[in-house]
This record gives sequence, C-alpha cells and structure tokens, in this order.
Amino acid sequence: MDTPTTQKTCKLCCMQIPQQARKCPHCLHYQNRWSLIVFHPVFAFLLFSVPTIALMAAFTKMLSPGENYEAYKNQIVVTDSQIAFGDTKSSGTVAVIGTIKNTSHVPWKEVHFHVDFLDAAGKRVDVGEREADYFRLPADETSSFKVSFRREFAETNYVKPVVSVSGAKDARSRW
Repeated sequence: MDTPTTQKTCKLCCMQIPQQARKCPHCLHYQNRWSLIVFHPVFAFLLFSVPTIALMAAFTKMLSPGENYEAYKNQIVVTDSQIAFGDTKSSGTVAVIGTIKNTSHVPWKEVHFHVDFLDAAGKRVDVGEREADYFRLPADETSSFKVSFRREFAETNYVKPVVSVSGAKDARSRW
C-alpha cells in the first residue's frame, strides 16, 4: 500500500495519484500549469499556425505587384526632350533624348514612353510608343532617357517631340 508521502490528489478529479505524475491516469488532467499549457491543443495550433502565417505574409509581400502607376502619374514629368536622327541599313531612325523627373517616393521600372512628333505647324505627323525594359527611374530623382523609333517620314517633318509616360511598374515588386 502506498504511503501518503508518495501520493498526491488530482486537482480536477480529486483522486489519489503518484507524486511524480504529470498527468492524472484517471481523468488525464495535467497537474502543473506548464504541462497544461504546453500539451493543450491550442498551443499546438499556435505553434504551427504562427510560422505558417508568417510565411504567407512573406509570400504575399514577395508576390505583390507593387504600387499602381496611375496614382503617381502626375508626379513623373518629362522636363526636357530633343530629337536626334540616325540611319540604319534598312531605314532612318528618329530618337528622343531628354530628362525625366520622378517626384514620387516610388522607384519605377519598365517605363512606357509615348511620343507625339509634331511638324513646324504643330500638327502631329508621327507617333511612337516604346517600353524601356532597361530603364529604371529612381524615386525623387531626375534621370536621362533615350527612346528611338523607325522614321517613316523625312527629317524635316519631325520638329518637336511631345513625350509622356503612359505606364510603369513599381521597381520594388518582384515581377
């Protein structure tokens, strides 16, 4: 027969259990608080759900498309532009060289340039649209750019370029 010093009373069912028992063999209740917390199903759920939520948040941030260009398009301004002409074996080219200023806090990549070429009377004679994959526009900075197109008309028809940015992607986004 067990002596009273080697027995203790279960806190839940009040049955006599061995002194060293962490769990009551009758009601399966843990005897100390640490064991109760560690072996509780909610603890196991938290143990696995917190890292899962952290991974999901990391993947969401990594796969985020970034800021929408439309909200910042008024903060990107072409400050200077000029025309340059060139010739290739197959045809002539017209290029627009200039500077662009980004006053937003967002760096941009894959900038889409739209150029209207005007003649001496101010009429549109040609249009060009080009995505500059290589071009990055840092936040709060001014950068130089160059976009070139195949020329369809004589050089004298190209007097003034009107350059605008029609789209871009957030450079902080992965894709």
